[in-house]
Amino acid sequence: MSTEATDHVLPTTEFQNEVKTEVKAELEAVLDPCSCMSEHPVSIVDLGLVDDIEWDEASKTVTVHLLLTSQRCTYFLDIDDEICERVGELPAVSDVEVHQVTSGEIWTADRMAEDERQARRERFERRIEEADITPYAERSE
Repeated sequence: MSTEATDHVLPTTEFQNEVKTEVKAELEAVLDPCSCMSEHPVSIVDLGLVDDIEWDEASKTVTVHLLLTSQRCTYFLDIDDEICERVGELPAVSDVEVHQVTSGEIWTADRMAEDERQARRERFERRIEEADITPYAERSE
């Protein structure tokens, strides 16, 4: 089953094209820099940052479109560099371009891979419990 028509790339996305499959595998190894500052680094694919992967066979160019969590992300250049390095090493690829989606679409946690979103929720709930914090909604009942 191909989920190529989804609105963004997730770990479950399957491509009919071998090069795009290889590109996605490389992108799964690219960690979101902000998440690296936590105990639980997350790949840009798991986080739902990869909006699309394009492959132009004639020019052997891969274009990766990213929807960042913030249009002002100061790590975009670092992410761009790592993508270009990793994807550029694939034998079929001659050129790599990384574009930031600027259509006005906004990243939300709904874009995350379901298992990553659930793990994030569980970590949050565990921290709340360990800190003996009662959420405001429960206190106001």
